[in-house]
Formats: sequence, C-alpha cells, structure tokens
Amino acid sequence: MAIEDLTRALDEAGAAYDLLPHAHTESALAEAEALGLGPDDVAKTLVVKTAEGYLRAVLPASRRLDERKVRDVTGGSKKDVHLAGEDDLRRDYPDFELGAVPPVGGARRDEVIVDSRVAARETVVLEAGSHEQSVRIAAADLVRAAGAEVADICEDED
Repeated sequence: MAIEDLTRALDEAGAAYDLLPHAHTESALAEAEALGLGPDDVAKTLVVKTAEGYLRAVLPASRRLDERKVRDVTGGSKKDVHLAGEDDLRRDYPDFELGAVPPVGGARRDEVIVDSRVAARETVVLEAGSHEQSVRIAAADLVRAAGAEVADICEDED
C-alpha cells in the first residue's frame, strides 16, 4: 500500500508525523480545502526528469515550479529538465497513486529539492502516496528524511 512506503521511510529516518485521512482529492489545493487548511500549509511533490534521472521537487500548493531555477540548481540544460509525464509516473512510480508521489518512500531513491518557502515553515502537509491520505511533518524533518537540498524553485510572483 502506498502509505506504507512513505511511513516506512519516515520511520527509518526517525521523523515524527501525523497521518491525515481526507476525501479523495486530485490536487494539492483541493487537498488543502478538504483538510480545512490554507494553500500555504500544503505542499505538492512534482517529479522532474533530468539527464541524471528523476528528482522530486516539493513546493507550496499555491505556487508553480520554475524549471529554469531547477536547471540552475541541478546544472541541467533546457532539454534535460522537464516534468515527468503520466506514462513515466505509471511505469516508474507504481508504489504510489498517479499524481500522489510523496517526497520520500517507494523503490526509487530520487534526489529531492524542497523549495525554501516550504523549508521555512514549521510544519507542512503532503500527499502520502494516495489521494485520500496526507501526512503532516515538521519541515526540518522532511528535509532531513529526504536528504533534500533547499532552494528557491518556484516561479516568481508578479
């Protein structure tokens, strides 16, 4: 089961967390609404393809990923850094429901980049591998458990 892959990784890292069941949601913004939280309280994990493989990018639910900034962090080129497609996710992340890949867990050990806005929060809520469960975790524990790099990876707001 998807949630077990995430909780195992968090348990192995010694991270404290709370599981939050909720109605089925298809986006991080809908997840925030279902849990009665603001969009800044919830983060989404996007899977990004790079020349070296995949990385998981964690950013606030209300923000958009800036692929240029990810390229700057990873040293990749424009053609090498882009969001993974649904076929990639189905094939390479079978441990999780499509669109609900968490930052850690599963068979893959991807590089993780946590946006600085998420890392600066006390706690954050994330999809837990399914569209009906989330996990609340201290942002510092998330960064540590994922071995994540912290960087600004969101599009600038106008």
